[in-house]
Amino acid sequence: MADDVLSAGRALAQALMEATVRIRRVTGTQRNQETGQVDDVWTTVYEGPARVRFPGGQPRDVDAGGQRFAESSPTVSLPVDADERITVGSSADVKFDDEGEVLTNPHDPARVGNTFRVAGPHDQTHSTARRLPVEVFTHG
Repeated sequence: MADDVLSAGRALAQALMEATVRIRRVTGTQRNQETGQVDDVWTTVYEGPARVRFPGGQPRDVDAGGQRFAESSPTVSLPVDADERITVGSSADVKFDDEGEVLTNPHDPARVGNTFRVAGPHDQTHSTARRLPVEVFTHG
């Protein structure tokens, strides 16, 4: 019975995941032959459906390297189990400090291109979604 209820909850949570995100991490470095600089090598660990939620409250201004950003603390929800819309990896592959980008968002296209960093894990026994706290930076 509990498995049926959990499966139904997960299906409902996944139905709300109408945005698409790509999450990746640095897996090494390589020298750029043209510039001579050492660049990060990125590997995609997850690409698929998501739900991005912004909590109430005011974001705080951050001044980083002379650029002004507005920082807030939303949650990115990913499917706990398999979803045919996942094109790369699994939500279980996503770790602290991975970086992501909103690729599509049919209900708020202005959010496409927003980037975020995974700020912590989500652990819960009967989870209907993997709700990851993230830090999002948007140009102010």
